[in-house]
Amino acid sequence: MVEQPSPAYPDSLPTRRRLYEIDLLRFVAALAVVLLHYSFAQAKNDAELDFASELGAVTRYGYLGVDLFFMISGLVVFMSLWGRRPSAFLISRISRLYPAYWVAVTLTTLTVVVLGARGRNDVTLPQYLVNLTMFPAPINVEYVEGVYWTLWSEWRFYALLFVLALIGLTVRRTRLFMWGWLATTVLLELLPVPAEPVVALAVQPLYSHYFIAGMVLYLVHRSGWSRELAVLLGLCFLNASYQAAQLAELRNRTEAAGLDPAVVVLVVTVIFLVMALVASGALARWSSPALLPLGEMTYPLYLIHGTLGYALFNLLTPGVNRWILLLGVIVAMCALSWLISQVIEARLRPRLRNGLSRTWAAVRTNLTVSPSVEERNETAVFLSQGKRDVPAHWQAPAVASVAASPPDDRSPKAPRHPPGTEALHQRNN
Repeated sequence: MVEQPSPAYPDSLPTRRRLYEIDLLRFVAALAVVLLHYSFAQAKNDAELDFASELGAVTRYGYLGVDLFFMISGLVVFMSLWGRRPSAFLISRISRLYPAYWVAVTLTTLTVVVLGARGRNDVTLPQYLVNLTMFPAPINVEYVEGVYWTLWSEWRFYALLFVLALIGLTVRRTRLFMWGWLATTVLLELLPVPAEPVVALAVQPLYSHYFIAGMVLYLVHRSGWSRELAVLLGLCFLNASYQAAQLAELRNRTEAAGLDPAVVVLVVTVIFLVMALVASGALARWSSPALLPLGEMTYPLYLIHGTLGYALFNLLTPGVNRWILLLGVIVAMCALSWLISQVIEARLRPRLRNGLSRTWAAVRTNLTVSPSVEERNETAVFLSQGKRDVPAHWQAPAVASVAASPPDDRSPKAPRHPPGTEALHQRNN
């Protein structure tokens, strides 16, 4: 199938601002997960320190930070898809996720091999190499860090969006896709027998409502509320609340987690309300570029805080006050995450993106269905000149903030990117 660019936005509508509020929410979600893991480290045999008696009543709900992550992903990843070719979207996801991930896998592996880790076996070379692909789960290889499981969920979401983009991304098809995905989710929940593994793998009934809600909120951000979007978001909220309460009860039975389902539903409610306010622009007055570094360090922080943080606890516990140590380890993890984002990601991400874009540009010239004469000539000139940077319309940022409301299905084919948004695309990672 020949890929089709999704419609771009009308030239007359203004470019939307970056949602810096989401950078703050990302950091809050990551910090919730960090505090959860550090509070119960001793109980899980990961570290010698334990803060469950003092902090556990609150931090035990930190796992819901992942739920917030998934809703944010639904919004910003769908934002990055609109107006781009499927190949550009795929390149953007690869270049966004892999550089920090490779660093995190390597740091975690070195920590286990050099310093050792309580309750952990050494990471083998095959395990390390398979983890570098980001897909150990499909072949039943253990993650070197438990939190990596969310990346497998993210990629399944990306796969659905990629298929939608291949079909042709329009507002009407997006609405049908969201309704169909949510209906399938509910159907799988109501089935008296477990769903087929392949179907459940694609639908992700435990978390699909968050991805769908994020997509809904992107459309709200672009074009405002409608009755249909409000109803769809409300149904996502009801299903998310039901599933979250059920999961809390299950964890109480199997892990003695001590979760109050009412508190869990309250947190889910807050997540939906805050994200709805962000998409509506109600929190714009608190938006500031100063929040950007928090958003940039969030992904590395989520990836590296576990095994490396526990190792620091175990090394320093005998001689450092436990509360100073807790604060110090969190600050150290944030500082290292910031360095990864500003030094390693900032250098590797554009190189990876441009390398993949150049490779795809070369491949396109050899496809069975040839590109247009204009595109073929452009590709040939680009390759013959050995340019380091790909043409602007081939570049594929990770998270975009693009211009104006999505067109309806009757919109004519528009340019690959809305004029004036390329610089904004490059900043919205």
